Amino acid sequence: MSKHINKLQKRLNQLLDLTEQATPLWGMMTPQHMIEHLGMIIYGTAHGKGQKLVIPDEEAAKWKQRFFSSYYPFPRNIPMAGTQNQPPSLNELRYVSLDEAKDKLSSAVSLFLNNTAEDPSLGAIHGYFGRLTGEEWLAFHIKHVEHHLMQFGLMPHDEKIPVLEKLLHKVKKYVEVEAQAKFGQMNAHQMVEHLGLVFLLSTGKFDVKYEGTVDQAEKYRAQFAASDQPWIDVFPIFAFGPPKLPRHDTIESSKAALFKTFQNYLTFCEDQPEAIVPHYYLGDLSVDQWRQVHVKHVRHHLRQFGTDV
Repeated sequence: MSKHINKLQKRLNQLLDLTEQATPLWGMMTPQHMIEHLGMIIYGTAHGKGQKLVIPDEEAAKWKQRFFSSYYPFPRNIPMAGTQNQPPSLNELRYVSLDEAKDKLSSAVSLFLNNTAEDPSLGAIHGYFGRLTGEEWLAFHIKHVEHHLMQFGLMPHDEKIPVLEKLLHKVKKYVEVEAQAKFGQMNAHQMVEHLGLVFLLSTGKFDVKYEGTVDQAEKYRAQFAASDQPWIDVFPIFAFGPPKLPRHDTIESSKAALFKTFQNYLTFCEDQPEAIVPHYYLGDLSVDQWRQVHVKHVRHHLRQFGTDV
């Protein structure tokens, strides 16, 4: 909980750098409209006031699960619950200046944190997700603020992250234990765990040292970038040895571990954006270069088990 509180405060501080001249990368909101929009929602949840659920309960449960298991869950230009059938419009501004709106937002955040600390049972209805607890609203507010930081260019939005999330959800949904590989030695269970190990590798977990030369790494990188299937036509076929035995008893528990590892990987990327971590053949890679590797890697293994990518 305290980690989430610190993260919300950190994101709030980034919002305070917003100027009147800032231009959104998408949407109609001006900087002040966006700040007032955030403040209104946070202030409401500080008092346990939410929205009317606008979709069936079963659908809301699915949306909620998808939202809280994703890193960047907000699609662009999604309408607020209750306005989805109305033409896009801007609310009338409530405050005389952007600075006043920022002060009100800061006050709303403080009120929300105080009230949820005093009453852990405090919750409210979200229009698309159903009832959220105070802790769930805290996680929601962080993601909501991050969405608008991206909207105004105050936080980078790497499109490879949602691509990775979609690919991993295909692994979860379509790769079953009885699936037969079209190539390679791995079975489906081993492949799921292998994906997690490569995410760990990209965080420096195994302290791998690159043993090639700079010229060799550059050659492999050029071939890797040009190939859609580098694990078939770029890297040596014997490169990675026989598949490891699964550590988990079932493929479902391995899938759960994969998603947890992925979230830890994303936290590593956020905490250490300048990190350089070696790859066996591609040499020392930046966080962004590793993301490119992961996208191609997950696609490769989805194809291995016959899933359309």
